[in-house]
Amino acid sequence: MEHKSIESLHEDHYEWMQEVTNWHNELIYFSRVLIRLVEGIKLGPDTEKMEEFQSRFDNMQEEFDKMAKNITAHDKSLADVQSDHKLQQHQEMDKQVKAFKTKFNELKNEFYKFEEKFIYE
Repeated sequence: MEHKSIESLHEDHYEWMQEVTNWHNELIYFSRVLIRLVEGIKLGPDTEKMEEFQSRFDNMQEEFDKMAKNITAHDKSLADVQSDHKLQQHQEMDKQVKAFKTKFNELKNEFYKFEEKFIYE
C-alpha cells in the first residue's frame, strides 16, 4: 500500500473539495439552462426528458452534499492517521471521487447533447 504524508492527504481532500464545488456550480448552471428550455417549449416528449434531467440533477446535488460531508469528516479524522485503516479509507474515497467524476461527466455530456437540439433549431 502506498504511504502518503498527511500533508499529501490533506492536499487530496482540498483538490476533491474543489472538484465537488466546480461540479456543484456546473449543476446550478445546467439547472438554469433547463429552466430556460422549459420556458421555451410546449408540452411534449421533450418535457418528460427535461423532468428526468431535473430529477437527475437533484439526485446529483444530494450526492454532492454527501460527498462533501464525507471528505470533510475524513480530512478531520486524519489527525489519527497512524493506522493503515485511515489510508485504506483515503484510497476508497479517492475511488469514489473518481467514479463520481465519471458519472457526472456522463450526465453532463448527455445533457449537452439534449440541449444542443434546442440551440440549433
